[in-house]
Amino acid sequence: MVHRTILAPLGVGFLYWAAAAMSLALTNGADGVATMWPASGVLFAALIVLPARYRWSCIGFSAIGSVLANAMAGMSMATVIGFTVANMAEALVATALLRHWCPHRPSFIVPRDVVAFTASSVIAAWLSATIAWLSAGRPGDLFLPSWFVTVTLGMLIVTPTALLLLAMRDPDTRATVCQGSAAQTIGLLGMVLAVSLAVFAQGAYPLLFLPLVVLLAATYGLGPLGAAAGVAIIAIVAPLMTGMGMGPLGLMLHSRIEMSFFLQFYLIVLFATALPLAALLAARDRLGRQCADSERLHRLLADTSSDVIVRFSNDGNPVYISPAVERILDLSPAEVIAAPTMDPIHPDDREMVRNNWVRLLAGDPDACLVVYRHRRRDGSYVWLEAAYRIVDAAPGTPAQVVASIRDIDSRHRAELDAARAVQRLQETNRLLALAERTAGVGHWRLGADDGALFWSPEVFRIHGIADNEMPNAEDAIRFYLPEERERVAALVGQSMAMRVGFDLESRIIRAGGEMRHVISRGQPEFGRDGEFIGLFGIFQDVTAQVVAGRELEAAKRAAEDAAAHALRLVDTDALTGVASRRKAMAALDEAIVASRAGGNPLAVAIFDIDHFKAVNDRYGHAAGDAVLRRVARAAREAVRPTDLVGRLGGEEFLVLLPGAPAANAVAIAEQLRTAVAASGGGVDVGPRVTVSIGVALLDGNATAASLLGDADRALYRAKAAGRNAARLAA
Repeated sequence: MVHRTILAPLGVGFLYWAAAAMSLALTNGADGVATMWPASGVLFAALIVLPARYRWSCIGFSAIGSVLANAMAGMSMATVIGFTVANMAEALVATALLRHWCPHRPSFIVPRDVVAFTASSVIAAWLSATIAWLSAGRPGDLFLPSWFVTVTLGMLIVTPTALLLLAMRDPDTRATVCQGSAAQTIGLLGMVLAVSLAVFAQGAYPLLFLPLVVLLAATYGLGPLGAAAGVAIIAIVAPLMTGMGMGPLGLMLHSRIEMSFFLQFYLIVLFATALPLAALLAARDRLGRQCADSERLHRLLADTSSDVIVRFSNDGNPVYISPAVERILDLSPAEVIAAPTMDPIHPDDREMVRNNWVRLLAGDPDACLVVYRHRRRDGSYVWLEAAYRIVDAAPGTPAQVVASIRDIDSRHRAELDAARAVQRLQETNRLLALAERTAGVGHWRLGADDGALFWSPEVFRIHGIADNEMPNAEDAIRFYLPEERERVAALVGQSMAMRVGFDLESRIIRAGGEMRHVISRGQPEFGRDGEFIGLFGIFQDVTAQVVAGRELEAAKRAAEDAAAHALRLVDTDALTGVASRRKAMAALDEAIVASRAGGNPLAVAIFDIDHFKAVNDRYGHAAGDAVLRRVARAAREAVRPTDLVGRLGGEEFLVLLPGAPAANAVAIAEQLRTAVAASGGGVDVGPRVTVSIGVALLDGNATAASLLGDADRALYRAKAAGRNAARLAA
């Protein structure tokens, strides 16, 4: 028993670690931005499926898996603990909310369960993102939404797929979860995989609508399992292929971060389209089965039962009842005749039956049929339908009434169920409209025969008009900018004529005058006989994405300019304008590598200004700064264009002389010394000064440090020789 108690949570913890480690590995390979976090979906599914007694052991083992995965990714222990607390809290909160709103295991064939599951996932993901953001020290603006979306996608995509696959093990729910055969399931999901691989393996065409098309086909053909598994397949293929540098996202996006956020939005749209649609289709099928069952039940009753025939006197008392009453009321005819006429009728129906009898005798034709409830032997009530007919009696006797009474209890209850089913269907339509509003995606249809146009409420909202009157195709074209109407009309006409799909990105002018960027995608629609019946497509307002893309591009350019400016500041000495110490030392390392690779000579010269302290003491630091600038300028002008002059600090400078042998290096040093000595003397450039120079040549296994040491020792020899001299290292 103990072994079984630990085995399931241990397996959950292992799966959590594997999913987390895989995501972190992919994240490190995609500039640090993950598309989704499947580990959250694994733990959420486990807490839903496993009994409550496993809850804390699952949390414990999953927490261990989280700590290991994050630690393996190189995070600090404080960050690891904070992120683990956030992930465990999200699982507990999501499970608690789901059990509150949906006490039973969620069924993804019921729209209400889909809404409850989605709301639980979103709220828990936001709490998790907040905890992680606080524990990470409130990092940049992208951290909070990135965490929220990745965790939400992990739960919305992984959990339904896992639950539906588990439901496939139960023969009672298998047909509801997956409506296709094994061959159809493999074929449709294989088609989703093949199309996804084909779309994201090429980067020449923006074919992102194709996975949605095959996903809808899998949803229509398989039901909830097709929707959940199809989204999961696309959620695996798209990030992996994009992370390997393939796919069409490069046509419109330039950074992996932008691609990751676009993929997240893309997967959310797929989820919000497929799973609610699967639930709506399942609800439609259930309603169809209920109607079929009701019809079969009515036929069975008609075939196996006979009506109760009753003859009433004109005062309303029965004088004859057929034996069929025993089957309906469990009372013998004699018992029914002996009982008071109105007493067995339901108290709420007595006045209605009494008034109907009076109207019947008065000749009202609408009183020939009445429905009421009658008490059975066991005290329960059964719904009956009585069809009355006044018959003439013998001359001189009052007329009598003959009634054919049938048991309509099952039919009446079925009618009530049908009315409730209609209400549920209306609710599912409302949820579909809500899903479209949430995703910002509407749908439309253009008929092939009559050219009739249909818009969903979301399409009306995007155009900024009321949905009380459906526009025609010409009116719809007029919403586009004047310069784009001809192109749009030609594209739609070509799609209708050639029976092919289209993908359009354009701009419309809403009823209020506001311009919006929109995407419209259409696909040919065929009837059961294969006949082309029109175009069906989606319509989406992408203004926010377009504006965000422009803002991101502007921010990127500003950041690049700032980085280039900062790099220039770092590589240039602010006072003299020559290379900074950092730049000079980096250039020295590169020159040594190049010299050894090409076999070319390399010389280094170090010089400083003679008696520079006296210049500062006598003339002031402003004059000293002027001298430094003048000496640096003279040095740059004295050396070759391929040489580099850098300031090491104070009055000390470094000159790199690539390709210069000893004689040339000394000659250049003498030229530099002479140029400095000849400069100066004015008020703006400071007093005249001289420099002492030490020259060293790269030889053998010399390093940058040893080469600079040789040049420095040669410099001290030049100073010892009386300054204003150049010396070559021995």
